[in-house]
Amino acid sequence: MRKIHKDDYFALAVFLMDYHSGQWSRGYRLLSKLRPHNFSSSMMAEERETEIYQYLVTHYASKV
Repeated sequence: MRKIHKDDYFALAVFLMDYHSGQWSRGYRLLSKLRPHNFSSSMMAEERETEIYQYLVTHYASKV
C-alpha cells in the first residue's frame, strides 16, 4: 500500500472542488474536512495536471 503524501491531499481537495455534486453531497463533506481554504489558485491549477488528480477524475468523477 502506498503511503499518502501531503500533495495527495491537495490533489484530492482540488478534485472534490471540481466534482462534488452539491452542498449536501459526500464529496462536499469530504472537501470540508480537508479545509482547502488556504490553497492558492496557482496551486490548484498545478494539481489538475498531476497523475493523482487525473486518476481521481478517471475513476471517481461520477461518484462524489
